[in-house]
Amino acid sequence: MTNEADFNFDELLREAEYRKCAPDTKDPEKLLKAFVYFCETHWSIRHPEKGRIRFHLFEAQVETVESWLSTRYSLILKARQIGFSTLVAAFAYWNAQFYPDRPILMLSRTEREAIKLLQKAKYGYQFLDEWFRWRAGPMNATQTKMEFTNGSYIESLPSASDPARGESAYLVVVDELAFLQNSEEAWSAIEPVADVGGRVIMLSTANGEGNLFHRLWVGATNGTNRFTPLFFPWSANGRTQDWYESKKIDLPEWVLAQEYPSNPDDAFLKSGRPVFNLERLRELKTDEPRQGWLEVKGKELTFREDGGALSIWSEPDAKGKYVIGADPSQGLEHGDFASVHVINARNYEVVANWHGHIDPDLLATEILEPLGRWYNHALVGVESNNHGLTTLKFLAQKKYHPIYMERSAKYKKSVPTDVLGFRTTQITKPLMIDELNNALRGPMDLRDSKTIAELRTFTRDEKGRMSGSPFDDRTISLAIANQMLKYVWLEQYDVKDNTPPPGSFGAWEKALYGDTFSDLVSGSKRKSRPKRDPIGSFSVRNDW
Repeated sequence: MTNEADFNFDELLREAEYRKCAPDTKDPEKLLKAFVYFCETHWSIRHPEKGRIRFHLFEAQVETVESWLSTRYSLILKARQIGFSTLVAAFAYWNAQFYPDRPILMLSRTEREAIKLLQKAKYGYQFLDEWFRWRAGPMNATQTKMEFTNGSYIESLPSASDPARGESAYLVVVDELAFLQNSEEAWSAIEPVADVGGRVIMLSTANGEGNLFHRLWVGATNGTNRFTPLFFPWSANGRTQDWYESKKIDLPEWVLAQEYPSNPDDAFLKSGRPVFNLERLRELKTDEPRQGWLEVKGKELTFREDGGALSIWSEPDAKGKYVIGADPSQGLEHGDFASVHVINARNYEVVANWHGHIDPDLLATEILEPLGRWYNHALVGVESNNHGLTTLKFLAQKKYHPIYMERSAKYKKSVPTDVLGFRTTQITKPLMIDELNNALRGPMDLRDSKTIAELRTFTRDEKGRMSGSPFDDRTISLAIANQMLKYVWLEQYDVKDNTPPPGSFGAWEKALYGDTFSDLVSGSKRKSRPKRDPIGSFSVRNDW
């Protein structure tokens, strides 16, 4: 009888302990206290040096959980390796184990990272006391999922699998948001889940500016979105200044800013292997454009302001000399965008941008041809890769002039060819990007906030390859337009009599060879180069 009473008493103590870890309350303060108690008393983690230890939270982690419990939208900018993945795994398990019907989704960059994140929760569960696991009930686990008998589960998947769409989740965790290849698509799937009462935790190290994570951070700090921002520097887990100084010796500046930031500004400004000078991009003054479309009535062109895809900062000036850069796309609704930039060659002002989904043939006939005519028959440079060939074909059929033609570098002097378009290759792309970077530091007047945001996300990978995240269409069209500034003053692209400015290709050509050296091209008609006297002609008698 005594043994039975002792047994029952032990059971009562264990039940009280179990409930102490997760009280039936909605008070964030009491829930925080219970979670901290659960971690420090029952939850185990794997320490890289000490092995298996109890999970004792440091101040930054406690502050983070307090935010998770009191707000539905949390955004965390953090240094690397300060224990936040471990914290997320423990928090997910605690919610799923102790509270019924709580589906929890965790999104990571890759399948390998998704499995590793869930493994942290499995590790803690594995080393719970036997009576604790028995009280919790059976748990069914796979590589990517932990299911509990109370109807809750934790599912950890790569973001590319689009796991959140159509789900009804209590909590969605997105790990390393700034590095997801499809961050925009992932957020579009997550947002409806959270909008019906769910919670969202997004955490990441920085990866440059202009991407989704950076935009959400700016909005959170400005109070223009629903997220509560939290920043935790390299010292959040107790690292010393001596440790940081040793890292400064070992790591490049951009890696140090990305992995171990001291403040949010440095984290975004110096991280991500940015191609363009982020400090300069920050200095650019933006201005809201007029948005609409060009109405074509015969030869008359009128800008109609109704919020269309054409953004205008300055209308055509009669004395202006304009160039256009175009990056065509396939035209699919969910594919890449097509982009067009217009620059005034006389003052380097970016005066217009068209951006949207459109078939490559319609880009020529409905956008480039009228836009080029409106801007004083601007020199149009179209990227000739892939779908650009279709755009060039239809633009030529419209008998538009002038269209940029490839130039051959086989000779000492670059000479024009009969091939339409600007081809982006492994040779031309680095050059045009470097020259755009130089122009942005100098005379170019760019006031488009959307183009600037895209330039911020244009980065180099570890092999030196350049790309945008997720798109680079505005970057490419602006870079091509910038290239056209070098050729717009050549006579072959003349529509009116314009004197080339000092330092341009046209000025050098005129100084070296005179006004009649270049081929003159007008539509499909070509005037041949003037015949020159052969060498020695003046030393031969011709009086017979």
